Amino acid sequence: MGSIEATNDEEKQPSVLRTGEIGYNKWTRYVCKGVVALVAVCWLVITLGLIPSSGTKLLSKGGKSVPLGVTTPLEYSYLQALEENLAGNWSKKYTSVPHLAGQGKELVDWTSEKFQEYGLVTEVEAFDIYLNYPVENGLRLLEQTKNGSSVVYTASLTEEVLEDDPTTGGDDLIPAFHGYSASGNVTAQYVYVNRGTKEDFELLKSHNVDLTGKVAIARYGKIFRGLKVKFAQEAGCVGVLIYSDPGDDHFQEAKGDKAYPQGPARNPSSLQRGSVQFLSSMPGDPTTPGYPSQGDVERADPHDRIPLIPSLPISFKEVQPILKKLNGFGLNASKIGGDNWVGGLPRFEYWTGPAPHFSVNVYNNQSYDIRPIYNVYGNITGTDSSEGYIVVGNHRDAWIKGGASDPNSGSAALLEIIRGFHHLQLLGWKPRKTIVFASWDGEEYALLGSTEFGEKYKSDLQANCLAYLNVDVAASGKTLNIEASPFLNRVLTESLHLVDYPFGGSLYDHYFDKRAKFGILGSGSDYTVFQEHLGIPSVDMGFSSGPEDPVYHYHSNYDSHHWMATRGDPGFKLHNALAKYLGLVALKLTERKVISTSLVAYADELELYFKDLAAKVPEDWLSIPVGGSQRTIADALTSLGTKLETFQSNAHSFDLKAEALQAEWDASDSLPFWKRFALHFKIKGLNYQIRYFERTFLHEKGLKGRPWFKHIVYAAGRDTGYQGFAFPGLKEALDDKDAHAFAKWTRIIRKKIDYLNDHYKN
Repeated sequence: MGSIEATNDEEKQPSVLRTGEIGYNKWTRYVCKGVVALVAVCWLVITLGLIPSSGTKLLSKGGKSVPLGVTTPLEYSYLQALEENLAGNWSKKYTSVPHLAGQGKELVDWTSEKFQEYGLVTEVEAFDIYLNYPVENGLRLLEQTKNGSSVVYTASLTEEVLEDDPTTGGDDLIPAFHGYSASGNVTAQYVYVNRGTKEDFELLKSHNVDLTGKVAIARYGKIFRGLKVKFAQEAGCVGVLIYSDPGDDHFQEAKGDKAYPQGPARNPSSLQRGSVQFLSSMPGDPTTPGYPSQGDVERADPHDRIPLIPSLPISFKEVQPILKKLNGFGLNASKIGGDNWVGGLPRFEYWTGPAPHFSVNVYNNQSYDIRPIYNVYGNITGTDSSEGYIVVGNHRDAWIKGGASDPNSGSAALLEIIRGFHHLQLLGWKPRKTIVFASWDGEEYALLGSTEFGEKYKSDLQANCLAYLNVDVAASGKTLNIEASPFLNRVLTESLHLVDYPFGGSLYDHYFDKRAKFGILGSGSDYTVFQEHLGIPSVDMGFSSGPEDPVYHYHSNYDSHHWMATRGDPGFKLHNALAKYLGLVALKLTERKVISTSLVAYADELELYFKDLAAKVPEDWLSIPVGGSQRTIADALTSLGTKLETFQSNAHSFDLKAEALQAEWDASDSLPFWKRFALHFKIKGLNYQIRYFERTFLHEKGLKGRPWFKHIVYAAGRDTGYQGFAFPGLKEALDDKDAHAFAKWTRIIRKKIDYLNDHYKN
């Protein structure tokens, strides 16, 4: 791809991305014209950080290299500010009112006010989104007799109101529904389809289970729920019910565990709302593919991105009377699919059905319209605006009144980070790079707020954004999960050493106790547009539920402040640890003079991904010619492997150069002004290369069948949605048994690695 120029078109930028400071190119032109005045020189010296301000002196060593595990004075001051933990206060506020996407304006205004209170330049921006809100629903089990059909069971599709949990009751509860589900009223026989994966439907087809005209009943898990509906629709189904199977929980009433609120097991009436948009095709407003939804824009038919058939979520308590009617009919699930097809639902023996005399009536009435959603932005302007900015984000919207874990544990952590940075500002600190904070709306439906933002400000983001740091669910359990671009591995690892894990040791000890490295980004949260569409290094982090944690009631009324305060994170200690950790990562990215990264870490990952996929290439592919030449796929693999090894060597040399320049800068306080000035611009040139490194992996045509996903190294799984895969073009070619597509992607990847070897060598 060509070089990216920073934009100065203020009309195309939100104010939080504008600093009002003179950029490097403009200043250089002034120098060439010989119009530099003494006052301008003083301004330049202070702005570029050649002479620290009084506030910077107070927190010196903020951008200097320090030994591993040691905080700088700046980092220490930040951690001390968060010793007072207010996360529980913010959690209670965010979970006090319903805040479905586009609603909860009270929380939009409150978030904006808190941003301003803590010293941010703040702005609210609306996008006009094609959205559905629930009107009515219904689910009935019908039995066919000689005298016609009769209703033998009616599901309430509601969750039990708990006296101990205030937000589970009231007249403002959000009904059971799926975002972007189709309206419909269908009556049909039904079939159990296990997880509803592509492989599950293929297995049923191979055993001659007729799905045409049936309602599919799937259990949650393994893939994104929208793809369950997509695959059911493609199989000829007319509706879908999705439930949470208790067999997937570590704590179960069947094992003697008490259910919430008395114990750690799932409440039987818990049901999981959520979106059924086809996430792996393209996030964002389904009527504006690839461009922002604002004003009088052209709207496309959305139905290659959202379902045509109705779907509803249901609790295991209310699906059990329906599924048990399948016992003895169709195929025994364990015999065709093994234990993976069997859950822990009482009185259901896991048969596929259909049952000859039973059907369900699924009624789903949704109101669709163009509706506004609201992003809240705030920034702290950096002292060197030409060095770009980082974005730190969390989404605010939830499917329910609560949302204490998803997303408002992250909302609470975000506010704590901002409060900690405000403390630093009061001490006189300003970051070297601008920091932009974002409270996104509409994430739950289709990553709406972040995607529309990314599509609208694409040019500016690609020119100036160094990294995107995401926190969605900050705490739903005690196990820290981190998925990231390897570009960020260094700052992520360094920061882990500096924060205590609430239950002993450091976050580093906790994280790497059972894992060797950070995970791969897929999709399902707001980093998607940054990493996989714009090529901006991203990370997603949070404490998730593990085998020893109480069942997390995902997208249920029981994801409440009461659950969080009594079972999920009593004392909000995990919230506090996450806020400390993410804030330190942001500080390390903004404060260090040479952008803190390790390209060799990225190079090592690339080689691992490549070797893993190359080992899966069928033997009979190796002799297939590539591109009409005498070269074969075997030759192409050998060549690409060699180029990746070369890049490892070049990346190592590049990293050594970067470290040498940082060391020079750390020791440059006593240098004459002109030498320090020259070193500054030498580092600026290197930082320019570093900032645009990840953009190299963008392929303008995108992935096959889903061109919105442009990153050739990372993408959401085509058939999974959430899970991420490395070198998705190669993987999908292997999945499709398409040798020619595999050869094509080896060529595309080779060209990218050639570029890196030409431009990132010492």
